[in-house]
Amino acid sequence: MGFKEQIRKVKEKEAYISYELYRLLRNAITRGLVYEDSKCEFKEVLPEFPVGDKRADLVVFVTKYGRPPQPFLVIEVKVRAYARPGPSMAKAVKRARTYAVNLGATPMPFFAVYDGWELMAFRDIPPYLIGVYGAIKDEYQARNLLLGLEEFSYKGKRELLDRLPKHADLDFLIKRTLPSIARELARDPSEAEKFMKSWLQLI
Repeated sequence: MGFKEQIRKVKEKEAYISYELYRLLRNAITRGLVYEDSKCEFKEVLPEFPVGDKRADLVVFVTKYGRPPQPFLVIEVKVRAYARPGPSMAKAVKRARTYAVNLGATPMPFFAVYDGWELMAFRDIPPYLIGVYGAIKDEYQARNLLLGLEEFSYKGKRELLDRLPKHADLDFLIKRTLPSIARELARDPSEAEKFMKSWLQLI
């Protein structure tokens, strides 16, 4: 196996995907990142943050109005699944949400799942999904993700989030991935159906 193939395989591993996203978020935050309208200052992103006896892959912390730091976003990082992508992504969403709940913060942080190819962002109010995006590839996109989530929280707008890369394969997303996530988050099949209808309007 040549180095080119070895490099490709390493870049598909969870550790590399997590590190790359951590690096972009950290760079965006350390240069100074504030959503002025709500005085939300992004303070740090921490890898492997303890949540009970588990560890969340990445947790972003913010301060508002000089108060102590609070968790803002919990990110579960995973390897892209080619076989049964829906159930795999649904399991990751469940983990991310569990970490966000178990941190015990008020308000509850946003939660997201990222596999180096797509990013899904959620809040803990039905129908949960805020948006689905493509890979986060640079610091500008990392900034828009963080500021965009706070803009959504504060104003109910998605102007900054809409600047993020578009999902590369909407047909695949709608048919293979979202139905499993809807079933995971819903209490019953009819609620899952409502979630899907609502989500299709977002995409």
